[in-house]
Amino acid sequence: MPDRDVTELVRRGYVDDEHMPIEKCVCGAEFKSWTFNISIYRDSPHECQKCGRKLYFTMSVRVFEVVDTPLANESLS
Repeated sequence: MPDRDVTELVRRGYVDDEHMPIEKCVCGAEFKSWTFNISIYRDSPHECQKCGRKLYFTMSVRVFEVVDTPLANESLS
């Protein structure tokens, strides 16, 4: 069974290397920052003390170039 994306259902803090604090779990349990933190490792997820959900996270970065005018080799379509 594929893992479920619950990003929109939690409140999180800022990522610090391989760790990220969960401030509000899917179940609604709230935690002070860094008292419940998760890592990037799926094979060792961290478990919510209230509901037992096992969580991990992934990161994604995209880099964009600002293009104000078309490049010489691009057509104006």
